[in-house]
Amino acid sequence: GWLRSVRYGSLAVAGFALVLLGIEIMQTIGPALQTRGLFAWFVQEAQTSLLWGIIAGAAVTALVHSSAAVIAMAMGLAAVQGIPVELGVAITIGANVGTCVTALIAGMSSSRAGRYVAWSHILLNVGGAILFYPFIHQLVSLSALLANDASEQIARSQTIFNVACSLIALPLCYLNMWKRLEFRSQ
Repeated sequence: GWLRSVRYGSLAVAGFALVLLGIEIMQTIGPALQTRGLFAWFVQEAQTSLLWGIIAGAAVTALVHSSAAVIAMAMGLAAVQGIPVELGVAITIGANVGTCVTALIAGMSSSRAGRYVAWSHILLNVGGAILFYPFIHQLVSLSALLANDASEQIARSQTIFNVACSLIALPLCYLNMWKRLEFRSQ
């Protein structure tokens, strides 16, 4: 009974500690990344189009299956002026898209309801990225009102992105109910 609870609690604490350790390690590699030619090329290309940041965020998150680690790396790079805040926000939005790979993998071997949730997650994040891409500069300006530090601005942008996407998608969750109400009123 209680021993099993202690075991599972210990596993949860250990897992969380490993995630925090991974984030710390990802943040410490920022200065080493800046000296690499590929990284310099990426930052230069991202100056012409922030779509590079979204693609990079999605690709790296799909590979490591952790948007938290990718976002922490972007925050660490922005904190040391390795990347501009706009690029960090684009990477963060891309990280949200990259989490869709995990949802897709989980949904493939799931029930119908599980597949529905996976596809809803994909539509929410990809749709949100498409919706927010033209407004990244405005998102950065809004987050700058809420925080001074570059890494905090990225974190605030992530929160604004997720809350706004969820609020926009919320009415879509009740489409069947709206159709039924409309049918009854006729």
